[in-house]
Amino acid sequence: MDRRIAFITFVGTVISWYSFFSMGIFAASYLTVFHSFLASGLFYFSGFGGRPIGALLLGRLGDRWGRRIALVGVFVLLFLGDLLVALNTPAMILSPILIGLGLGGEWGSASVMMAENVTRMRGGWTSLIQLSVPIGLILSLGVVVTQRLLLIPSFISLLMVPLILSVPEPRRANLGSGMMGLKPLLKGIMVKAGESSNFYVFTSFSIPFLLEAGLRTGIAPILIMSVEETFLMIPMGIASDIMGRREVIRLGMLIMLVSSILLSLSAFTRNPDLTLTSFLLFGLGDSLSYAPQGAYLAELYHEKERVTMTGLAYQLSATIAGGISVLVTSLSLSVLGIGGSLFTVPVLSAVYVLISILAV
Repeated sequence: MDRRIAFITFVGTVISWYSFFSMGIFAASYLTVFHSFLASGLFYFSGFGGRPIGALLLGRLGDRWGRRIALVGVFVLLFLGDLLVALNTPAMILSPILIGLGLGGEWGSASVMMAENVTRMRGGWTSLIQLSVPIGLILSLGVVVTQRLLLIPSFISLLMVPLILSVPEPRRANLGSGMMGLKPLLKGIMVKAGESSNFYVFTSFSIPFLLEAGLRTGIAPILIMSVEETFLMIPMGIASDIMGRREVIRLGMLIMLVSSILLSLSAFTRNPDLTLTSFLLFGLGDSLSYAPQGAYLAELYHEKERVTMTGLAYQLSATIAGGISVLVTSLSLSVLGIGGSLFTVPVLSAVYVLISILAV
C-alpha cells in the first residue's frame, strides 16, 4: 500500500467538500438575506447540476488516461470556483457549477484510487475519503464570517496538482462484482439516495428551516454533528468490513429516517434540545450509511469503467435525491411556510430511505 495515495486522496477530498459546502453555507447565509429562499436553493442546486457532468467527463478521463490526470482537472476547476467567490466578482454565479464539476470528478477518482491501493480492510481505508465530508463541512462554516476564507481551498487545490503527479498510477484489478452497464448504475444511484436526501436537508436546508420556525440555533447543531461524524466514520467503515456493507448501510438508513422526523418535531415544538438530538442521531445514521459507500461502489463496478460508474452513481444520486430535496424543501418553505415544510422533510426522507433499503 502506498500511503502517499491515502494522504493525497484524503486531503484532496477534504478541499473538494470544503469548497462545495461553502457554496451551501454562503447561499443560506447571504442569498436568503438579500434575495430569497428560492434564490438560495437555485444557487446551490446549480452546483448539484454540475456534479454528474463532472463525474461523466472526468470519470471517462480517469478510466482512459489514468486516475491522476482526472484529479489534475478536478483541482483546476476547484481553484477557479473558489477564487471567484472569494474575490466577490459577478462571475461568482459560475462558482457552484465549476465546483460541482470538480467534486463530481474528484470523489469517484479519489475513492477508486484508494480502493485500488489496498487489499485488506477496504471499508476502513476508503472511509478516510468519507471522513473528509464532516471535516470539509466544519471548515466551510467559516464562510459565515467572510467569503474570503475560500482563498484557502482555492490555493490548496492549486498546490495539489504537483503532489498528485508525484505518485504512481494504482494497479487496476477486479475488486468484487465487476458489473457493467445501466442496471448496476441504477443500483448504485438508489443505494445512495436515502443518505443523499437526508444529508443535504440537514446540512443546508436546516439553517433557514429552523430560523423560520423561530429556533436561533445557528450553525451549532451542524458543527456538533460534524465533529461527531469525524469520530464515527472510520469505525463504521471498519464495521462494514466485519458485519457486511449491506447490513451497516440499511441500519444507517433507518436511523436517518427517525432523525428527520425528530427534526420536524423540534421545529413544530420549537425545542432546541430536540433539534440537537435529531442532529446527533443523524450523525450516527449518516456515518453508518455513508462510511461503506466508497468501498461498496468501487467493488460493484468493472475496472474498465470503475471511475466513471462510481462517480456517476454517487453524483446522480446526490443530484436526484440531495439536490432535489433541497430545492423542494426550499420551495415548500417559500410557498407553504413552516407548516408545509414540517411534513415535507420526513416524507421526502421516507421515500428515499425506502428506495435505498430495497436497492442495497
